[in-house]
Amino acid sequence: MRLEDPYAATGRDQGTGQLVCTLARARSVLDPKAGTDDVEVTLHQPEGPPLGPYRCAEFLDG
Repeated sequence: MRLEDPYAATGRDQGTGQLVCTLARARSVLDPKAGTDDVEVTLHQPEGPPLGPYRCAEFLDG
């Protein structure tokens, strides 16, 4: 995912987890062959290094 504005979060926070899981779930709905935990999400910032790749399961406390 390409971000238009700088991303203030660290990448290992609840907001990033929500974004990653939402994008992964949306992808799995569009492509039934891809499970939510099969989808990797990388956040590309306008400046600085990319964050990720992340999987939804990394943010779940189980």
